[in-house]
Amino acid sequence: IDISYIFAKDGLKYLCAIKDMYDKSIVAHSISPFIDLKLVTETVEQALVKVPYKQRQNLILHSDQGWHFTNWQYRKLLVDNNIIQSISARGSSVDNVPIESFFSILKSECIYLIDNLYKRDIETVVNNFINYYNNERLQEKIKELTPIQFRELTLSASFLTFRFNQTGSFGVLFTYLVFLPIA
Repeated sequence: IDISYIFAKDGLKYLCAIKDMYDKSIVAHSISPFIDLKLVTETVEQALVKVPYKQRQNLILHSDQGWHFTNWQYRKLLVDNNIIQSISARGSSVDNVPIESFFSILKSECIYLIDNLYKRDIETVVNNFINYYNNERLQEKIKELTPIQFRELTLSASFLTFRFNQTGSFGVLFTYLVFLPIA
């Protein structure tokens, strides 16, 4: 989770987003004219609604050391929802590269290409890009699939493990991936 600035001809707005490290999707995002705690908590609450409880067990939410992410209300929101908080070490921006990478992609593939972007248009532009990013933009790191295709494929997969022992003296473990149709 992190916050970025989106500049327009008539000012700026702030984008807070959460990126899923497994399927590379943007799980939740919020846009505001203010860089305040509400922006961050609304984004987390949106993610809580979108992601079923079963899929968020042992969830770790990583951030930098910005004041929003060290605030007691933010920490309480995470604790109340059994989310483990992870915070970058001081001066270690490397930990936050995945979400920063998304912000860079958003800006270079979309925002910077719009000559006359106004604050009133930012929400529509960002929403459309995130929809494209999650549902149409192929990603090399997830087998040239879109994030949503990769998630659906993974959730529809059934992992079966068999113990194979030819000689009786040792076992070799094979794991087979069986794909089931998406309901």
